[in-house]
Amino acid sequence: MKIWEKIELTLSDWLDHHKSVGGKIFGYLLIVLISISTISFMLETTSLNFRWHWLFRGIEVAVLAFFTVEYIFRIIIARDKKKFILSPLGIVDLLVVLPFFFHFLNLAFLRGFRIFRILQVLKVIRYSEVMTSFFKSFRYYRDEIRIFVLTFVLVLILSSFGLYYFEHTVNPEFGDIPSSLWWAVVTMTTVGYGDMVPLTVMGKILATMIMMMGLMTFAIMTAIVTKIFIDHFFGKRLHHCSFCHYPHHDHDAKFCKNCGEQLDVAALEKAEHVGLKI
Repeated sequence: MKIWEKIELTLSDWLDHHKSVGGKIFGYLLIVLISISTISFMLETTSLNFRWHWLFRGIEVAVLAFFTVEYIFRIIIARDKKKFILSPLGIVDLLVVLPFFFHFLNLAFLRGFRIFRILQVLKVIRYSEVMTSFFKSFRYYRDEIRIFVLTFVLVLILSSFGLYYFEHTVNPEFGDIPSSLWWAVVTMTTVGYGDMVPLTVMGKILATMIMMMGLMTFAIMTAIVTKIFIDHFFGKRLHHCSFCHYPHHDHDAKFCKNCGEQLDVAALEKAEHVGLKI
């Protein structure tokens, strides 16, 4: 094996798989750095920044330099570099390292990019196999999620238009549709700030319907997420029996439900879940 291929395999393990001892250490190191950077970023907004500004700035530069090198290595080992750069995690990586370059530029309008540092927290997902596999499970429920999003958006739009129509002539708080939209969001999510309330009879009737629709809509979403969670951690696994090749088994099965043959428990635990859409 060529030296470059060995380097690529090592980098791939360290950056993505974390199966070797070195890869696990590197993964934990990155999580520690993300934690330190996040805490430092929060402390910068307190009175401690006047005394320890030099320390917080040093931590910022060191951590961002580290992530910049990591991002460059990820591009180097990526098979499809364009696909990696445009992927959600690739975009997060890019936004995280942007402040490193702008740190050395004395341009006031670029200081806003420092807020991207908080996106380092999202990088923890990359280094957690449990979190990554769980979020991948959402692809099995695209239709259900689309139904929730469509229902929520439709109710939101119709309710904001309806409240505006019934209220705007007598209630200045609903003087425009964006204000009505804000009220609809607050009401449907059951937050209920109470900063805006309908006054007309029809407005109150519509508000009652919106409240009920909000409860039902979020009940649907709660059911979907609960289903994803249960199926992922306690549902079926895609693991073929060595004797009859039956593919779907419970997560804690020890024997094949089709033929009774003993299963490879270790392989079953690592197998991808299939939910009930089989």
